[in-house]
Amino acid sequence: MLHYTKLFSCHQKEWLVLLHGLGGNSTLFYKQADYLSQHYNLLLIDLPGHGDSNGLDVNYYVAADVVPKITEVLEKLKIKHAHFLTFSLGTIIGNELMYRAKQYIKTMTLAGPVLKFNRWSSLLIQSAWIFRHFAPYMLFYKTFAYLIMPKKSHAKSRFYFVQEATKLGRKEFVKWTYLLKNARKPYEQLKQSDCTIPKFYLIGREDHLFLDEAKRAVENNSYASLQILDDCGHVCVIEKSAESNEAIHHFIESNQVFAKVSSL
Repeated sequence: MLHYTKLFSCHQKEWLVLLHGLGGNSTLFYKQADYLSQHYNLLLIDLPGHGDSNGLDVNYYVAADVVPKITEVLEKLKIKHAHFLTFSLGTIIGNELMYRAKQYIKTMTLAGPVLKFNRWSSLLIQSAWIFRHFAPYMLFYKTFAYLIMPKKSHAKSRFYFVQEATKLGRKEFVKWTYLLKNARKPYEQLKQSDCTIPKFYLIGREDHLFLDEAKRAVENNSYASLQILDDCGHVCVIEKSAESNEAIHHFIESNQVFAKVSSL
């Protein structure tokens, strides 16, 4: 079973499940925990191969492999419905969850949403896959970090991004690289479904790789909304934590009535 941290205060509060990005673990949300735990019971899950969770016995990951592992934790804790906060790689898993396990989800926040890579980032991911048995995996990861967070103001987030990735190891990095190669699939299949879950895209204005696609995601989708944070890059939950926390809380509360009806 995946490792998780539970911040439970009372039965009257609803559950909020948090899913981190590639190379990190649930401690990524340290700037969210204090604020959001005042309003919700929190469940922070380490994805396979991250933090204290063991990797899955597979050659490479697809999002559909990860969904049952997350719902297994929900079943163990008897959580029937929850709000979700996902970040970066976690947003790919979030889209797959909405497609395969929507009965558990009240609302879905996608922070730093990974929906589609541009030509250069796609080429880097393809190269990481092709040379996965030869080249140092951290070389690809550091290059990827600079592609996503190129500005001097992103240095702190970039450092955290790279530091946490060293704990992942080559084997798990390779497995997740395959999922990144197919990052768009969960999003595309969700678009073709009848998903009516309220979705909130939270993104920095300087998140140049993913901003345009996030804007397109909310076009003609009455169940999706978007907030863009100024002077902020990819790791919005750290760079603009106060604004992110308030935006997430406001989104959940403003969709409470809808979420309760849709989860019946």
